[in-house]
Amino acid sequence: MHFLRALFALTTCALLAACATTHRPSGPPTAMFAKLKAKGVGEATYNKIVNHRVLTYQDIQGLLKVGVPSPVILTYLKSTKAPYKFTNAQLMALGDAGASADLINYLGKSTGFFEATERDQTGGAGKWKNDPYFIDPFFMGPPPFGFMWPAEWYDDEWMDAMF
Repeated sequence: MHFLRALFALTTCALLAACATTHRPSGPPTAMFAKLKAKGVGEATYNKIVNHRVLTYQDIQGLLKVGVPSPVILTYLKSTKAPYKFTNAQLMALGDAGASADLINYLGKSTGFFEATERDQTGGAGKWKNDPYFIDPFFMGPPPFGFMWPAEWYDDEWMDAMF
């Protein structure tokens, strides 16, 4: 009988451990920040990233110019949940600057991702449209959603593969 109780307890613990989510660091990804700094990312763009702000076309173009890999840019842009509305000419220029097809495709579709995310988190569309986080490049208040750094930015192997 004691054996069955111990086996049951052990099985329960094993199942719970298997279902547990992994811990994701809540602090900023300082190793990624150091890599961006080492690449020579412009101060204004660097400060936007460190303060988890929406990037402009010029910011993204500057990141590509100093050689920041497209997957790094893409994971950050997704974390901002912002709609990026660039012209076809701008998207082509980013492609010419070295942006990957995945980055260009995301930028072309991000408005749809933004609207879907907004509906999921607020129950309707249009509630974020005029939020200063998305429209004011100098806004430094909190985003209208729970911001999380890209999970990849904490993965040393992923970062080593990127840089």
